[in-house]
Amino acid sequence: MAEKKVIAVIPALNEENTISEVIRGVKKYVNEIILVDDASTDKTSIIAQREGAVVISYKKNKGYDKSINDGFALAEKRGATTISTFDGDGQHNPEDIPKIIESILDGEADVVVGKRPHYTRIAEYLFALVAKIKLNIDDPLCGLKAYHINVYKDVGYFDRFSSIGTQLLFNAKRRGYRIVQRNITLNERKDTPRFGKRFKANWKILKAIIKILCWRGK
Repeated sequence: MAEKKVIAVIPALNEENTISEVIRGVKKYVNEIILVDDASTDKTSIIAQREGAVVISYKKNKGYDKSINDGFALAEKRGATTISTFDGDGQHNPEDIPKIIESILDGEADVVVGKRPHYTRIAEYLFALVAKIKLNIDDPLCGLKAYHINVYKDVGYFDRFSSIGTQLLFNAKRRGYRIVQRNITLNERKDTPRFGKRFKANWKILKAIIKILCWRGK
């Protein structure tokens, strides 16, 4: 049986204030960390490299979904058997990683989705309703998830139309993979979210919902 290798993919944009602590916490529970720096204007990449992460750096901003796509592609090349996504802003607790990955490592699930204690935006409640109906999952937008590499290999990509990192999850459901959710904790964020302030973030989420509902592809 092949050795199990867990790689965490962390998309980041201007997270120099939190990324060192995040990487130090995450590395306790995974074999490798891939940080995708989406054209940060601060020292995010430098700090991440110093802390031992494998870093992909963009010169121009490409967005959250492109960051995850490239992170997953590199994780596959580096031999990952399980890939976990993790936010770089300090909201997630690394101590929650074991409960997210253990069901995959034990062969009990193919995808594990974190469930936050509350949502931060109005549109997230609507997206959660859609996911509850289609997936029986409460928190599709949670950035802490884990996937068996076979799910990614089967689908062949993570997200093609900017659904805020949810397309692979919906694809996994369509293809009959086992999906479970686990409660996680959440720290308060002190800076501006990656997706912008309230109106901008809600609009991005609403557009993602429309794309998911209209999606008829593979």
